[in-house]
Amino acid sequence: MKRRVSVVAIAVLSLLVLGAVSAAENPVLWKGSVCSDVTYQKSIEAVAITNSTVYAACSYRQVVNSGKVIAIYYLGRLAAFDLNGTRLWNESSGYVVKVIPVGGEVLVGSLAGVLLFGNNGSIVAQADTTNKLYDFVVSGNRVYAVDGDFYPGNGSYTFVGHVYAGTFNSSNVSFNLWELNVSDMLTRVRVGKGVIYASSGFPSGYAGPVQFGALYGISPEGKLLWKVEVGHWVRDLEVWDGNAVFGTGFGKGSGNLYVVSPGGRVLLNESAFYVEDIVIEGNTAYVSGYNGKNGTVEAVELPSGKVKWKTLLPYRAKVLYYADGLLLAGVGEFEKKSENGTTYVYSVGSLYVLDPDTGKVIGQVPNTGYVRSISAFGNRAVFGTASSTFYVIDLNAFKSGENRKICGPGLVVLLAVLLTLILTRIR
Repeated sequence: MKRRVSVVAIAVLSLLVLGAVSAAENPVLWKGSVCSDVTYQKSIEAVAITNSTVYAACSYRQVVNSGKVIAIYYLGRLAAFDLNGTRLWNESSGYVVKVIPVGGEVLVGSLAGVLLFGNNGSIVAQADTTNKLYDFVVSGNRVYAVDGDFYPGNGSYTFVGHVYAGTFNSSNVSFNLWELNVSDMLTRVRVGKGVIYASSGFPSGYAGPVQFGALYGISPEGKLLWKVEVGHWVRDLEVWDGNAVFGTGFGKGSGNLYVVSPGGRVLLNESAFYVEDIVIEGNTAYVSGYNGKNGTVEAVELPSGKVKWKTLLPYRAKVLYYADGLLLAGVGEFEKKSENGTTYVYSVGSLYVLDPDTGKVIGQVPNTGYVRSISAFGNRAVFGTASSTFYVIDLNAFKSGENRKICGPGLVVLLAVLLTLILTRIR
């Protein structure tokens, strides 16, 4: 009887211990691809997911050398899949920077403007921009977008940009409200309290030959209210309690984190690292980027600017997403290798899952390539890489350490069995 008690006790204790082990060994539900037949370097720069559909946009540059003129075409495709991975449609979209599902349709930010795709993959409507579109947002039935470009000449650069305001519905999208002209390259736009924020500088994912950057405050009617010069590229822009929260990047690993009020007053200006992305949850700004040596993610308390925690990761922490109580961080970089006189560009990287309260790494999807985009809905997330591949993962896999611990009625039963056997031994 003594041997039997020992075996059962060990079995019960093993279940308790193993139940606390994370089930994140295989969080990938499925992976898909877009543009796998394209020979140019491509990247899944934008993804989105709803309760029924996964969207992934592949973007690439096609270079055509005719001998006299070198032409560059910015191209891409948008594909839709059901939640099980079956492809629903796959259509040309141009070079996509952002995807926002709206009802049964989807708004797509292409470098040429905002496209409205129907649920069958057809382009229903298009609102063109004058320069390259880098960002757009949706607020109610309104859509706001920014474009920009720069032109070298006489040892300096000329910058141009616009802020657009329009409306959309299930059959149309149009910049029919107003358009504001700015002598700057605008690359981010967000909606605050009674103000539209627009920022300038090369955004995350891009780089240029000269440093510049500013934040603009614009009235809902399209009037320029104020401008805050920061002098460095604004890499990302978000809104907290009506205020603008944005980060800059310059040098090899330097940057600043700012908070600016709707009236244009600088409330916070703290040294940080080279900022790439910002996600705000409650009164915490999660900031990712590069410190010159490592990918860096930190949690910053708002409005004080106090750093609650900082976590170092490999490569560059390009993109963040807060989902279902988890903080997802995509890292990576591009590397080159030469074979038989040909130089190949490839990417390395992984997706890390952090505890948003402590910054502790609680899981990862390793060796996926450079993670460029993330989106989530419920307990599913999708992320795109600097290739034609994207992944759909189960977020519950990273929380199963606590979910799979034996608890509740099961724990009561097992403890009762163990107690009975122990008492039997005593007798």
